[in-house]
Amino acid sequence: MKLERFKKRNNKVIGVLLFTIICILLIGSVILYKTFASFEVNHHFNIINGEIENSGDIYFAFYVDNTIQKEMPHKEEGYMLDDKQSFCGINGDRDPSIIPSLDRDTWSIVVTGMTSSRTKCNLYFKKTYDDQTLYDLSGNGYNGTFMEGTKIQADEDGNLGIYFDGIDDYVQVAELPETIDWANGFTVETEFKAISLSGWNRIYDFGNGRNSNNLLFVVGRDTFDLEISIRYDSSISFFARPHFLNENEKFKIKATFEKLNNGYVVRVYKNDIFVDSEIFETTNLAKNIPRTSNYLGKSNWMEEAMYHFFGYIYSLKFTDSNGEVFLWYDF
Repeated sequence: MKLERFKKRNNKVIGVLLFTIICILLIGSVILYKTFASFEVNHHFNIINGEIENSGDIYFAFYVDNTIQKEMPHKEEGYMLDDKQSFCGINGDRDPSIIPSLDRDTWSIVVTGMTSSRTKCNLYFKKTYDDQTLYDLSGNGYNGTFMEGTKIQADEDGNLGIYFDGIDDYVQVAELPETIDWANGFTVETEFKAISLSGWNRIYDFGNGRNSNNLLFVVGRDTFDLEISIRYDSSISFFARPHFLNENEKFKIKATFEKLNNGYVVRVYKNDIFVDSEIFETTNLAKNIPRTSNYLGKSNWMEEAMYHFFGYIYSLKFTDSNGEVFLWYDF
């Protein structure tokens, strides 16, 4: 009788222990699920320059407009990876040596610097445009407004860009304050395709009206020139490269204005290849003043079509002399 009660009591203890173990396992599973459920494993992502053999060792959390999603947005939806906010790490800790980036050509995530399994990347995507607004990706809020039917569309090769009809399309850019330091030098980078190069096509024109401290990027002038102008009041200092461009060809142009004691040295790159440089000795450096009449695709001079851009602008980025991006449109 005692032996039987002992067996029953022993079985009850074993049952309680088994129940407890099962509960612990279930709770642990829930915790693990909660930890990793938000992270999607995608074996089609382009993981390069890492030490991880299996792409299943990396987990992604996709945040679109700060809301977690199961997948990254599609290219045509108008989003860009926020490099400043996105990060990777191990065990929930940010590791600045593990760097995520977006390859826009393949629309895939590239992660460099991985040294451990179970790497997690929190990827934040921000809107580049909607029906009315062109968003400044620098975070400074210098957004643009689409005017006269200007829109984002794909060209014949499938590249997204701002399309201008060459008649009256333009983007109205927000006021640019005096805190932007143009005088100490800057870099401008843009990708564009001009369908027609007749007239004075504007990529951008920032100023306060005609001949009023304008900052210009002009293509065309009937001779396929590129002109990047700085105006001090109405005085002109500019850089031009004759026969620099072709119609219906996509170009990537970078121009650096490096401040000298008396002026700037300007270096121009075409499709990442250095092509020319000039030294402008002038005390009339770009003024650090508010500019209220700022456009993409339109001039501050006149309303005629010859001053409007006809084609696509795919990106436009400005960087100051300290390497900080202060205005950026991209797709």
